[in-house]
Amino acid sequence: MNDYEQKLDSADPDVLAAYQAETRGEYQLALEYYNKALERNPKLGIVFKHCGNVYYRIGKLKEAEEYLTKAVELLPNYPTALYELALALYRQVKIKEAITIMKKVIELDPEFLMANYWLGIMNYQYGHIREAIENYKVVVSKNPDFTIAYFYLGVAYLRLGKYEDAIESLKNVIEKNERSAAAFTLLGDAYLYMDKKYEARQQYKKALELDPEDRKAQRGLLVLEDYKGINF
Repeated sequence: MNDYEQKLDSADPDVLAAYQAETRGEYQLALEYYNKALERNPKLGIVFKHCGNVYYRIGKLKEAEEYLTKAVELLPNYPTALYELALALYRQVKIKEAITIMKKVIELDPEFLMANYWLGIMNYQYGHIREAIENYKVVVSKNPDFTIAYFYLGVAYLRLGKYEDAIESLKNVIEKNERSAAAFTLLGDAYLYMDKKYEARQQYKKALELDPEDRKAQRGLLVLEDYKGINF
């Protein structure tokens, strides 16, 4: 067994006990066991990774970042450790750092679609809209059933004023989920921005049929002077 494999595998009884505790949802107990194992063998990269995940699950993001950073040091070519670190950074609004790490994930594993998806989310939040679009396009090209990526692709196109592209993306959402009120509402926005009032009206009405409380659709019809019952 080589050194890399030793870092990934452990017959340590505390690690096994930690796994069992984590499975039962006893997260604090799992952390105690993981840390006992790390005290004896601080080179168990996979244990740092599991420990970081537990901290992430219970919302202790600084601790999650600390343990996942150590996991990445010990397992530099392990994509999921980098991926989880990027998410821990993002949840702390360390978006630039998260983007840098998530790009490394994709360099190691170009087929890691969730990494491309989250990099799209991060790029969008950071104001890199064109980069976000490219990330979402990778996702839907490799998995056409990744509906939420089509949705955010439509959102990004709307942000850039590429309304026809937004419409195409949002229609893909509706083809896969004809009950998506949010997609109909955004379609309404796209048509309204293009001054296609009839088409916009139809989309907003469809959204409200599916979700009468959709405030965005209500506002769209209010702009079109078709809706009077909105409560701001």
